[in-house]
Amino acid sequence: MQNGRIQQEIAKLWAQSLGVKTVAPDDSFFALGGHSLLGVKLTAAVQQKLGLDVELSLTDLLEHPTLAEFSEHVAALAAGDDSGTI
Repeated sequence: MQNGRIQQEIAKLWAQSLGVKTVAPDDSFFALGGHSLLGVKLTAAVQQKLGLDVELSLTDLLEHPTLAEFSEHVAALAAGDDSGTI
């Protein structure tokens, strides 16, 4: 899956979870009102929606709190690169 497509899918899930219309790449999950319980639910939803073979955790979201950072991290994991950068 392309990185742009991954970011679009994650942005939709963030918007639904956070009750906002749109999410910009530099928006932080936590600044938009996210909290730890919602983060756990969101990472599970992202994992399921994208069909990832690797497990996402709240730590992934804490370490990569913006949409752009988190999407890049997820794309790297999906590509088999666990360094978190593309």
